[in-house]
Formats: sequence, structure tokens, C-alpha cells
Amino acid sequence: MKSLSIVQMAVLSASLFAVLQATAAMPTCEDEIKEVNAFLSSQGVPPVNNVTELATTLRHIKNFGRLPDRYITSEEAKRLGWSGSESESLWGLKLTHQKWIGGDKYSHSALPAGQSWLSADVDVVKGYRSPERLIYSLSGQQRFITTDKYQHIVELDPCQ
Repeated sequence: MKSLSIVQMAVLSASLFAVLQATAAMPTCEDEIKEVNAFLSSQGVPPVNNVTELATTLRHIKNFGRLPDRYITSEEAKRLGWSGSESESLWGLKLTHQKWIGGDKYSHSALPAGQSWLSADVDVVKGYRSPERLIYSLSGQQRFITTDKYQHIVELDPCQ
């Protein structure tokens, strides 16, 4: 095992301290969503209902660079027999039972240019899609939420 010099250990300790400090300053995803919900409500826009589920999704994207396994793209769902109609439950089909739509490409002039954006359903109830979507990029930490089908898009700060 290679030993570290005192200078190397000091640099390593300072680096570790900086990482820990940055992480400690970052809000939890639940707190960030609650803050965004307060803003949305003050604007007369519906809030996110299932804060825990969205927080779990945000952390999964951050930690693994992809959506949780419960998500399938709308193209995948259609291949499995879903009509694509928002009035049809994904859970009415055995192959799409308990799945949510996510990972479809999304573009909007309000989003920063130069990144590929994707969307994912939020607040799915009994397999029916809601007007709530998470908009995210795998090439950065920016995340956005809309609860009224893209009429109002609000940025979520990075969270843990």
C-alpha cells in the first residue's frame, strides 16, 4: 500500500470537506418539491401531489443516470398494446401494469438550448396519466416540473 504525504492527506481532506459541505448545503428533494409546490400554489397552479414519489425519481436520475424501472417510453407502451390515449389506463394491460410513461424526448422554447430534454409522468393514478411532468436532461442537473401540461414550467434546484 502506498503511503500519502502530509500534503497529499491535507489536499484529500480539504477536497472531502468541500464535497461534504456542498452536499450538506443541498436541500432534500422533498424540501425542494415542497418549496416549488408553495410557489405553484401562490400562482394558482396545482401542486405536485405525491412529493415522495417525485423525490424518489429525482434521486434515481441523479444517482443512476436514468429513470426508475417503473417507467417505459410511450413507444414501448404502444408496442405492448397501449393505444396512446390519455383516457386509457396503462394498467389495463398485463404487460404495462404498474408502468408509467417516461423517457420520451421533449422540446420547449422555455428550456435551455443545447441539451436534449426528456419528460416523465408525475402523479400517475391507477395507470392514468396526469398533466404533471418532470422535464430532465441526462447531461446536466437541471430539472423542471409542470403540473398543468407544460403551460407553466418551474425549475427545481438540485437536491439530494
